[in-house]
Amino acid sequence: MAKRNKALRSYPSKYPCHVPAYLSDAEWRKQRTLELYSYLPQTSLEDRFKYTDIRDEVIFLNYKFFGYVAAHVYIKSISVSYEDKFQSALLNFCSMWHKYMYAAKYRTDLAFSVFFKPRLSECVYRELLTVKHTINRSLKMEAASQLDIPYSKLTYDDLSKVEMSSDKMAALKAVFHADYEEDLDTASIFIPVSGDVSVYEEELYSDKYNDIYHLLMHEMVDRERLLTLDDLLDIADMLDIPVEELKQAQPKAENMLKNELVNISSYKKSFADEV
Repeated sequence: MAKRNKALRSYPSKYPCHVPAYLSDAEWRKQRTLELYSYLPQTSLEDRFKYTDIRDEVIFLNYKFFGYVAAHVYIKSISVSYEDKFQSALLNFCSMWHKYMYAAKYRTDLAFSVFFKPRLSECVYRELLTVKHTINRSLKMEAASQLDIPYSKLTYDDLSKVEMSSDKMAALKAVFHADYEEDLDTASIFIPVSGDVSVYEEELYSDKYNDIYHLLMHEMVDRERLLTLDDLLDIADMLDIPVEELKQAQPKAENMLKNELVNISSYKKSFADEV
């Protein structure tokens, strides 16, 4: 029997817990979260919002979930850190936590992670995108001032004439959508000798999964490497999927990803002689 996380189940709650103790930590967390939401009134969102003690316990139980959201929101800026995204996810959750399981306006058949991940991801992206725009503007202005031109006229070709720190230059190149070069040693493990074109790049990065194989493919792309057992355990914990099911699907997902990656134009160009 797996060891139980005593800290997880030790929150000094004033709300009775009827969740069986023999459940796994992931299942216990899921059931206890639903139980806490069942104590909220169905009268109005305003009434539900007042139960901040339930909100705090839900955050305690699902703290790792906000890290999961932060890790899966990509903002192309070295000035936006994981901590920024984590704090944004947590702050935005505090403004919408009471909407979950409110039958008058929302579906009540969705898992906690399914309900909140797309909502929080969108909030984090929009919030930090504003920060990103401000940073981008200041970088362009600094570079343009060296060339004595308006920052709005700055182009990627002008960057070769500018002297800036390596970090700032990397960020400025990202502004012009000049991505960092891939680690070819890592990327090469995904490139097969041959393959048929069947999917576009945007589909590979999509958060919409057709099945468990596409879920694992997305996770590999997001991490830019093959998944480890720890990765599978995290996914199982966050999404309430049995880890054995993920392990069984992993080999097929890796083969599917190998075949799909040949369709991405950047890879096809880089490996034109080999593929």
